[in-house]
Amino acid sequence: MKRDIPENVDLLAAEFVIGTLVGRARRSFERQIARDPFVARRVRAWEDRFVLLALRLAPVAPSPAVWEAIERRTAGGSRSGGWRAIAAAIAAVAVLGFGWVVWQELRPREPQATAVVATEVGAPLWRVALAADGDYLEVEAVGDVSYPSDRARELWALPGEAAPVSLGLMPATGRVRLALDDRQRAALAIAANVAVSDEPPGGSPTGAPTGAVLYVAPLART
Repeated sequence: MKRDIPENVDLLAAEFVIGTLVGRARRSFERQIARDPFVARRVRAWEDRFVLLALRLAPVAPSPAVWEAIERRTAGGSRSGGWRAIAAAIAAVAVLGFGWVVWQELRPREPQATAVVATEVGAPLWRVALAADGDYLEVEAVGDVSYPSDRARELWALPGEAAPVSLGLMPATGRVRLALDDRQRAALAIAANVAVSDEPPGGSPTGAPTGAVLYVAPLART
């Protein structure tokens, strides 16, 4: 499983919760849950979603025609075949319902917050977006990003008066997804700005900016 593809984790977590993930795949996913807090959070999120979905569903009484059809299919020698047909129909409905819920949950959603990191003259360098579920940041290099090969650019949340919290390294090109832990999510929840600092390869060794803070950008809530 690739941690940099949250949709894969979500799909497996949904299958795990609904019970369609079975056998070796389920046992392997259980081990992932035990050792990876990110995966465990996705499972808990799906459990919450399915509970809420169940609470929103109003009970529906079957019509007399449905009961008559069941009686016809289960009468006499056709009893076993009738039950197999009913079981197949129930399974089909469950699969369709599961597919609809997964589609609803995995469809593209607006980010919680965004920031555009730009130069002093306003030229955009990176676009930062906090995912709707708050579990990751998507960071894309959108401008002319250049810096020495022996240096890195690190992104920080600036949570008010508290110390900056590292969010990960910025890409020189393309797009990356940065998975967030509880501390990072808490910092972003109260941060008004993000910042980018100049750091050694691999990022700050101290947990705080060690080089110059090059850019500061407001975090706009959506």
